[in-house]
Amino acid sequence: MKVVIKKTGINGEGIGYIDRLPVFVAGALVDEEVDIRVVERKKRYAIGEVNRIIKKSKDRIQPKCRMQHICGGCPLMIARYPRQLEYKKDVLKQSLIKYAQVNPRKIQNVLPSADIFGYRNQFKMPCAMEENRLGSGLFMPNSNYFIDIRRCFVHEDELEKMRARIMDILNADGYLGYDHRQKSGIRNLVVRGFDNRYQCTIITGEDELLPQTIDKLMRLPGMYSLWQSIHTIKKTPEIFGPKMIFLAGEKLLPLHLDGLDLEISPRSFFQLNTKQAIQLYRTIASMISGNHEFIVEAYSGIGAISLYLKDKAKEIIGIESIKDAVVNANRNAKKNGCAHVSFVCDDAANKLVYLSKKRTIDVLVVDPPRSGLDDAMLECILRSKIKEIVYVSCNAATLGKNLAVLQSCYHVEKVVPIDMFPHTPHVETVTLLRRKERRK
Repeated sequence: MKVVIKKTGINGEGIGYIDRLPVFVAGALVDEEVDIRVVERKKRYAIGEVNRIIKKSKDRIQPKCRMQHICGGCPLMIARYPRQLEYKKDVLKQSLIKYAQVNPRKIQNVLPSADIFGYRNQFKMPCAMEENRLGSGLFMPNSNYFIDIRRCFVHEDELEKMRARIMDILNADGYLGYDHRQKSGIRNLVVRGFDNRYQCTIITGEDELLPQTIDKLMRLPGMYSLWQSIHTIKKTPEIFGPKMIFLAGEKLLPLHLDGLDLEISPRSFFQLNTKQAIQLYRTIASMISGNHEFIVEAYSGIGAISLYLKDKAKEIIGIESIKDAVVNANRNAKKNGCAHVSFVCDDAANKLVYLSKKRTIDVLVVDPPRSGLDDAMLECILRSKIKEIVYVSCNAATLGKNLAVLQSCYHVEKVVPIDMFPHTPHVETVTLLRRKERRK
């Protein structure tokens, strides 16, 4: 069956039409004519697989990674990078017009990544046995089929070398993949690194790591912080278990970022592309003009954004629901001499209601999870008198849905997309909203 690909989907797949029915085709690019096999047909859409490409896009290239078509993590690696940026802008534009009727002229071009390979500073990879060897890689979607990924081109080069060395030690010392019945073995490996210093967390069952293993790992060049996490819950999206055990080195990983000195705990979130994180923070700061009295950041994590905005207000408060991150953030505020920046552990909507009743909030910065702002948060913002909002989003669909609600009280002034993850369909978006003046 022949299909012409008309646009790109939110997961990086091509979208064509059969009798007006959308067909999602992984591995197909816009303007390509492909011969497909329909593998699933629903009432509102179908899923197709490429048999052959009849007419290739001029933007199609050979992917650098030979696992690209199997892994699925980098679906856009088959396209030239400038075209990837156009795809991402188009998907963002589709969502913001569809859900919130945002004027497309307010959506700027995607800011490119300085590096398109070797940019990722952290990985969280499942571990399992393959050919009698413990490997780190991925499970195919909706299956128990494990693939040992020996080389990932979007990970920083030194990070990949560290992964290989860690896996060599675990194999030499006889560790096995995780067994749910026995509640033992290696379940996941998480490693993060900045400036050739690395923080490693090994997620296991109810095992104790051998002293000789800990000693070998700490002798690796650059190994700075070593942790173990006990995780025996069978079905959960969480990578880390509830129990964290500090094994050796330093508890926190340092990061010097554009004038800030930060420390990060294993479970704390930080942007995965360090160079682009600087571009993201500079973009946020550029949207906040003047010197304000009071800025609030919701979903503040380790406090990097609030601390980056330290010169923008006389007082800044960050709200975060994860206790570890709040402790981490307050340490970072003290480390950077920011007595006027503080962080509280609370539900974002609950604390924002309290703060907005007590004081005038000049600017609210929100960086919510992929699910976006919940109803309680949206209602709180609409009832408040917050003058400006800087909304940082990693999900174009939920951003569009949230903007549709917020536009009853706010104008969308500017939308700046930033490419944090080349070759993936994801784009980070910074949106400036300004409160509408009430008619007298």
